[in-house]
Amino acid sequence: MSQAVDEAVGQARAVVELATTEQDARAAGAVLSEIWPQSDGQAPIPPELIWALAHSGNYVAIARDREGGQIVGASAGFRAHDEAGGHLHSHVAGVLPGRQDTNIGYLLKQHQRSWARDNGLDRVTWTFDPLVARNAYFNVSKLGARLTGYHVKFYGEMTDAINDNDESDRCLMTWNVADDPNRKTSANGGWEATGTAATTVLSVAADGSPRSAPANGSGLRIVQVPRDIVSVRKANPSQARAWRSALREALLSAFADGLQVVAVTRESCYVLARSS
Repeated sequence: MSQAVDEAVGQARAVVELATTEQDARAAGAVLSEIWPQSDGQAPIPPELIWALAHSGNYVAIARDREGGQIVGASAGFRAHDEAGGHLHSHVAGVLPGRQDTNIGYLLKQHQRSWARDNGLDRVTWTFDPLVARNAYFNVSKLGARLTGYHVKFYGEMTDAINDNDESDRCLMTWNVADDPNRKTSANGGWEATGTAATTVLSVAADGSPRSAPANGSGLRIVQVPRDIVSVRKANPSQARAWRSALREALLSAFADGLQVVAVTRESCYVLARSS
């Protein structure tokens, strides 16, 4: 393992292993149900399906607390194929509330990366909600994965406690397993060092609503989102819906103009620049 992964292992106080029994699969399903409770009381993924994935040679992993042995995180995915060939698609991965921000999610992703490489696959892909700033930062600026697609209403309407009836726009991430595991983007994509002025095309207004502005053609754009969209959805659903529409337009417009996400800052800003 790399130095960065070694350090994360020491900080996480957890170990990640493949689910090898039906009991493991059910425990993984229980953790995922706690992370994403459904309004109808059903599991986000039936435990029978999780076990079928694991038993048929797909990817199911659990993260166990080092001391107590309880499962604190889980991930499930499957072998997939697209125009670029075979890869691992991570359908779901999560860590229990109270154990987040302790590097367990990072360990789960590194375990996926190793599994894909060991099984002859060159990429890991997954989708995420681009309004969730912490996940955007984790995916782009901590893992160094690349945002390679935007899908409008990808899952239709979702009624779990996190998505809360919001439209399910998702971005596709692509992580090449051959990349340096220490690879991270800089906090701002390096644009400040160039002295190039950036246009902020979306920002958070004083009342928390989205504030849009036209691009100036510089080829460098900043797109800001709320730090905690889940709280916004609960407190002000109409404002959350406004954010969905505003972010959709800002990102799709930037992608249509040939820009790509080069970094996500801790201030919940996407940095977009022209692809070389």
